[in-house]
Amino acid sequence: MTTTTLKEKRQHYHRLLLALGEAKYKDVIVSTRFNVNSTKELSAPQLDALITEAKQRLAKVSPKAAKSEDELQLKRWRNKCLLLLNQRGITATPKDWSPVNKELEKKQYQWILTEEQRSKGLVNHKGLYAFNTVESLVKLFKQLANIRDNEMAKAKEIKNLTLKN
Repeated sequence: MTTTTLKEKRQHYHRLLLALGEAKYKDVIVSTRFNVNSTKELSAPQLDALITEAKQRLAKVSPKAAKSEDELQLKRWRNKCLLLLNQRGITATPKDWSPVNKELEKKQYQWILTEEQRSKGLVNHKGLYAFNTVESLVKLFKQLANIRDNEMAKAKEIKNLTLKN
């Protein structure tokens, strides 16, 4: 497990505690449950357990808040994907999402559709909203990052070739 993922999990747990109004009890919860002084000493499964429990408590206290936390994660990943698209020169405006939608209609992004939908010849017309889970958005983000990196490497190679001539 990468330190970035653990850091994100710790931040996620802290946001849940803030939503519950239990942030000041974080040290007590962690020390009594796992006998450690800080969430930095916890493993990924331990953090997952704490996050699951906090989500359950939040759902009992405020069902809307629990749902909004998941929606917040989706918005963050969609935003990261939009930033990558923007770096590639594919920009959207509040009234015109057609450049982004047109990019996401390409064959390389159609893995989001089911096999049945692909066999019928359907394509993704929903744009980013077709990617409705964090896992699918993370996969899209990685795919877009690879494409961006490859495009940048090609551009650098072309620039070097033109400078030689």
